[in-house]
Amino acid sequence: MSLSPGDPQSMGGYTLVGRLGSGGMGIVYLGRSDSGRQVAVKVVHPPYAQDEEFRTRFRQEVTAARRVSGAFTAPVVDADPDAAQPWMATLYVPGRTLSDIVAEDGPLRGRALRVLALGLVEALRDIHRAGVVHRDLKPSNVLMAEDGPRVIDFGISHAVDNEALTMTGRLIGTPPFMSPEQFTAPREVTGASDVFSLGSLLVYAATGNRPFDGSSPYLTGYRVMYEAPALDGVAEPLRGIAERCLDKDPAARPGLDELRRTLRTLPDSEGPTEPVEPVEPAAQGARAGHGRRGRRVLVGLAAALAVTGLSIAAVKVTSRPQSSASASHAPGAGTSPSGSPSPSASASPSASASAAAVVPPPKHVRWDYQIGGAYTPQAGVKVVSRSHESAPAPGVYSICNINAFQAQQGAEGDWDADLLLRDAGGEVVYDTDWDEAVLDIRTDAKRRRIAAELNTWIDGCAARGYRAVEPDNYDTFTRFPSYLEAGQAEALMKLLAAHAHAEGLAVAQKNTVELVADRAAVGLDFAVVEECADYDECGAFAEAFDDNVLVVEYTAKGLSQACSGWGDTLSVVRRDEEVVPEGSDGYVHQTC
Repeated sequence: MSLSPGDPQSMGGYTLVGRLGSGGMGIVYLGRSDSGRQVAVKVVHPPYAQDEEFRTRFRQEVTAARRVSGAFTAPVVDADPDAAQPWMATLYVPGRTLSDIVAEDGPLRGRALRVLALGLVEALRDIHRAGVVHRDLKPSNVLMAEDGPRVIDFGISHAVDNEALTMTGRLIGTPPFMSPEQFTAPREVTGASDVFSLGSLLVYAATGNRPFDGSSPYLTGYRVMYEAPALDGVAEPLRGIAERCLDKDPAARPGLDELRRTLRTLPDSEGPTEPVEPVEPAAQGARAGHGRRGRRVLVGLAAALAVTGLSIAAVKVTSRPQSSASASHAPGAGTSPSGSPSPSASASPSASASAAAVVPPPKHVRWDYQIGGAYTPQAGVKVVSRSHESAPAPGVYSICNINAFQAQQGAEGDWDADLLLRDAGGEVVYDTDWDEAVLDIRTDAKRRRIAAELNTWIDGCAARGYRAVEPDNYDTFTRFPSYLEAGQAEALMKLLAAHAHAEGLAVAQKNTVELVADRAAVGLDFAVVEECADYDECGAFAEAFDDNVLVVEYTAKGLSQACSGWGDTLSVVRRDEEVVPEGSDGYVHQTC
C-alpha cells in the first residue's frame, strides 16, 4: 500500500515507501535504510505521543522486543521511544498475517498447520527465555513467512521481573485470545497466559472460528473466563492439545517443552476431518472426597476492556452461566413469577415412553472420574464422569455430575433465600468442609422449586449428549440429621430421576449406602461410589445394583482392597484426591 497524504516521508533516517498496516495506536510503514535494507517502522499516532502513560507503554514494548531474539520473531533494529513522535523499526518480514490468510484462503491443514504450531512454540520459547510474556498473541500478530511464522507486536508484553503496565481503568488485550487471568489479575500473568492464547490461535487457524466468541467484547471476555471453548471441527490430536492449553487454571496447562513434543504428532499431510463432539475443560477448583464433585464459583466480571481503542463499562455478572446447548434454560427457569413450580419440576408425561431409551453404563469396564478437570481418556476407557459444566467425552459413555443438595461454593445468591436451609437463628446452614450452603428440602413445595432449577442442568446434560446424570450430595442428610431426613432426600431424588428418565438419561446413586435398599423405588439405575473399599461398602452397593457400580478410590490401600475384593466384577479406578486433569501436579490414575 502506498503512502497516504500527510504521511511522513522518513522517520529516524529511514525512507518510508508505503504503508503495511495501521491500528488504533499507530501506523506501520515499509521503510528502507540507506543501504537498501527493508524494515517495518512502527510510528505512534501524534495524540498518543503526548500521553506519558502511553509513552511508558511504548518504551516497554521496545525494551521487551529488544530482549527477544529468535528465528520466529522479528528483531528490533532501531528505535527512539523518546522522539517527538515515538517510533521503532524491526526487520521486515514479507508475508501476510495469519488472520488475512485464514480469511482469504480458509483454515490451515496438514503441514501448514503443523509448521505454524511448532513455529509458535519456538517463538514463545525465545520470548519466555528472554523473561518476557507477550500477552497479545493473536492471528494479526503472526506473520506467515516462507520459512515459518513470525510473532510480532510486543505492545502489551511485559518483563516478568517488572510490574506489568495496566493502563488506568482498562485492561489491554484482545478478548477472544486473552487468558482468564488477564481479566482477573492482569499484573500477575505468566507464560501460561501465552499458552492459553496459543490454544485459541491454533483453533482459529484450524477452523476459521475462535473458541470464545460473543456479540460484544464483554460477552467474549465472560466466555473466556467462565465457559468451555467451542472446539467443533477441531480434529485429534489437535483437539486434545488445544483443550489442555485452554484450561482455565494456568497451572494445568502444558509447558512449552511438552507442547513441542505433542505438536510433533500433528499430521504432515491433509487427511479427512471427521466431526467429533467437543471436549471442554471442566471448571476449576474441584476437589474430591467422600460425596464430593466439581464446582465453579461465579464472581462478578467487573473489568473494562480496551481493544483498538474500544472501552467497555464494568458490568457485574450475577446469573449462572448457561452452556450454548442449554441457553434456553435461563437461571430461575422452572418456576412461575409467583414462585410455584412449573411442570418441569415433576415427571414428564412422556417419562414412561422415554424410559425405554435409558441405558445404564456397561459393567466391569475401565472408567475415569474427571469431575475436577476434563482431559482425553486413556486408551480402553469406556465410561467417564465429568462436571455438568464440561462437554461429554467423545466416543465413550459419559456421566454428567451435578451438585444437587447443596449450593455451589459462593453461589448461594443463585438460589431464592427461602430455599437455603437455616438454623433457629435464621442463619444459613453450611457444610463447613466445603463452605457450601445446604438446600432446604424439608417440604414438598421447596423440593419442587429446587428440582425445577436442577432440571435445567439435567436438560443441559441431555442436550449436550450425556448418557446419564450423577446427582451429588445425596448423603447431605447424614451430615445434618437435626434438620434433614432420609425421606426428604429420596423425595427430591425421585423428582430428579423422573425428569432425567424423561430426557433419556440413566441416573446414578452417589454414595449414600444407607439408602441402597430403596434404589429401585427412587428410580436409580447404577451407582457411583467413592472409597467403598475403605468404608467397607462395596458389597452392599454391588448387591443392590447388580454389580453396576463405578468405584473411585483415593489411596493405594483403597485401590488394593477394591481390586482384590471387587476387581473381577466392578469398575474400579484410583484418582488423586483433587481429581486434577492429566498433566497437572499430583495427577493419579490407576486401575486394577
